[in-house]
Amino acid sequence: MAYTIVKSDGTVLTTIADGTINTSSTSLGLPGRNYAGYGQSLDTNFVHVTENFADSTPPANPLRGQIWYDTSSTTLKVCPTDGESNALAWLSLTSTASGGNTTFGSVNITGNATANNFTSTNDVTANAFTAGYLTISANATIADASITTANIGTLQTTAITTGSATTAGTLTGVWTATGNTGANASALIFDTGGIYINNSGNLYGIRTDKYMYANGDPISFAGTYSNSNVASYLPTYNGNILTNQTQASVLTTGANTTAGSITGNWTLTTGSRLTATYADLAERFSADDVYLPGTVVELGGEAEITAVKYELSEDVFGVISDNMAFLMNNGAGDNETHPAVAMTGRVRVKTLGTVRKGQRLVSAGEGYARAAEDGEATAFNVIGRALEDKTTTDLGTVEAIVTIK
Repeated sequence: MAYTIVKSDGTVLTTIADGTINTSSTSLGLPGRNYAGYGQSLDTNFVHVTENFADSTPPANPLRGQIWYDTSSTTLKVCPTDGESNALAWLSLTSTASGGNTTFGSVNITGNATANNFTSTNDVTANAFTAGYLTISANATIADASITTANIGTLQTTAITTGSATTAGTLTGVWTATGNTGANASALIFDTGGIYINNSGNLYGIRTDKYMYANGDPISFAGTYSNSNVASYLPTYNGNILTNQTQASVLTTGANTTAGSITGNWTLTTGSRLTATYADLAERFSADDVYLPGTVVELGGEAEITAVKYELSEDVFGVISDNMAFLMNNGAGDNETHPAVAMTGRVRVKTLGTVRKGQRLVSAGEGYARAAEDGEATAFNVIGRALEDKTTTDLGTVEAIVTIK
């Protein structure tokens, strides 16, 4: 009469004919009825079960749930499926009392997990995970994790928090932020407060070796940066500055011949002042010809101004200037079509004849001035007063203080 062998779950494993032994259905020798020498087979089976099939390779023909002691790693392992011959697929299980370690293979936690120390080289999936120290070198998919210390190769999450805005946390190591392409590419964005370095309770701004403009272009520095030359390392920015307040010691277009624009209604606050290298106040007027700096002009001609024509003219209006301290009506034209006319301040004046410092200047005609002789100066024909001597009688220039009335 043949033996029918049934597994724990009720399924039939095999049928053993009389007088035979089955060595292919399990890791044991299963003797049938009236098998000669069955005693040796049973004894061998008891030994193998007692030692948990201790060997460096898995036992042949294992059944799901079978235990094997892997002598190569001194680890007790469990067979995950019938006939599994791959040692790496067996589940490792090691347990010691009072706070020891338990090691698993692939683990899928459908509920919540709590552990003091958790280390995994395989994927971990859990709804919620609470751990004191977590090390995962594969992939972790956890809906809600509360971890004191974590060692994770790659973490994908939408929020990392210490639990509250007042609870301190620490990031250690070299971190790279990689964001989207475009405006937020590789960006760390802080809602408030910015980024600071805490040095003995003192908060300092971030120090970096690379700076960029708002548009992403790099700012290049030359020399050695130090606390004493911060101003020298402030970048020269070409473009519009849109801000409520800008504090700087120098605002430049890059060269004194390069034009710039300030737009808006500006007010100098109490105690503030504007200073300039040059000293005349000028305004652009349309001219009937191209005039050199120092030319004495009057209102008239085919345009707004023309070179003064006559001696002692009371129509004198100003002197052509090319180094004015303040220029009005600048958008009217250029120096050829709309020269700047100095109406007050220091300016060099084209002069005929000798001049003593302090003498009043009057028109000499043809765009020139000369020193006024006794009794010639009036309130309306004086161009200004000389600030230096001119000892030659030929044509030249003198610096004068212009005061046109």
